[in-house]
Amino acid sequence: MGLRGPIPKPTGIKVIEGNPGRRPLPREPNFAAGIPARPKKISRQARVVWNNLVAELAPSGILRIADQRALWQLAEDEALLAEAYAGIWKTIHALEIEAKSKGQTLPGGAAFALLSMKSGRMAMNSIGHLAARTITERREFGLTPSARTRFDADSLGAAGERGSMDPLEMSLCG
Repeated sequence: MGLRGPIPKPTGIKVIEGNPGRRPLPREPNFAAGIPARPKKISRQARVVWNNLVAELAPSGILRIADQRALWQLAEDEALLAEAYAGIWKTIHALEIEAKSKGQTLPGGAAFALLSMKSGRMAMNSIGHLAARTITERREFGLTPSARTRFDADSLGAAGERGSMDPLEMSLCG
């Protein structure tokens, strides 16, 4: 099985950018705009990430009610990634303290010492996979520099879509 190529652009983005190929645009489902309800089972750490993501995304008009699970996964993965990085730094600090108490030096530093351990390599590998998955999830919401290049801010209204009400305002009004 070969590689499929780049991820197809959503029709809405093709409309905003123009359709230079003049191919017929597919009809995609039109999900209700708005801020999805925060899941009840979301972790405490992910709740903070969720709130920050909603605050970032709501003004753009990108969010749809149907995005709940994708946004939940992104929030949980970002919270997990932050916790994993914090754990790595605590482990590095513990290695420094242990080496100092034994009067040893760590050639290459504590981070290199951690990477020389099997458990350290496994942890860093897991963090790398989680970080890659998080970047992919962020792209889905236009939250990376390259993903933002797909949007023409001038063609989007102040509320994110022409003639639409701000999703944050909609959630507060209704």
